[in-house]
Amino acid sequence: MHVYPEVFQVAKDGNAQLDYEDAWWMPKQCHPLEGRSFRFAVADGATDAVFSGLWARILVRAFGKRNFTTDTSSAHIGRLRKIWARSVGHRPIPWYVEEKLRSGAFAALIGFELVENQNGGSGTWNATACGDCCLFQVRNRDLITAFPITSSEQFTNSPHLLCSVGPGTDDFNRLSLTAGEWIEGDCFYLMTDALANWFLVECETRCVPWQILRDITLPKDPPFGSWIEGLRRAKQIRNDDCTLLSIGFEHF
Repeated sequence: MHVYPEVFQVAKDGNAQLDYEDAWWMPKQCHPLEGRSFRFAVADGATDAVFSGLWARILVRAFGKRNFTTDTSSAHIGRLRKIWARSVGHRPIPWYVEEKLRSGAFAALIGFELVENQNGGSGTWNATACGDCCLFQVRNRDLITAFPITSSEQFTNSPHLLCSVGPGTDDFNRLSLTAGEWIEGDCFYLMTDALANWFLVECETRCVPWQILRDITLPKDPPFGSWIEGLRRAKQIRNDDCTLLSIGFEHF
């Protein structure tokens, strides 16, 4: 079974790509699956904190490299926070940023793992989430999984996020978990909040947003950035960094 992941990203309108504070992770090579498991992740750094993009990158890398799981998050959180603090400590910090720095950076995270059954052609998956990054599973013409948010009304201005400073570990202990099964032909989408909100609103108005995403991600016409720009002009999506990680598979 071949796995086909692809990432699409665009910064907030008015910002340079250097100001993009989302992050993503996928293996450099993830096909064929052949009974193995692969990890993917998307994170969204909070714009009202400092160095949140850095913290988002640390989180997705740690999940992708299996440097934290739901069972070991408490053991590894201190190490991840030290990595963030050490990286920040090497940068010149203006005096007016120091107070925010003490409060730390914040990020939402969705981590996703695919496992193939021994006979191939199907398998299981599990997901870990904190905040409002989302996972959607589509089979044929149906949305069969939405996690951790299932309704557009659940998006708020103060989601629970992972913090880069301690000493507490409560945020990592409150990770949400789910699991399921996949078959050939399924498609998974990992998204940051603005795009996930649009996706659920479309579902609630009886549209089929996954078909729109397939039209965008397969021929790439129009380009992802141009498509997001059109949604922003039409006031259909909030102006924020947008990241989409799509995953599909087929027999080789």
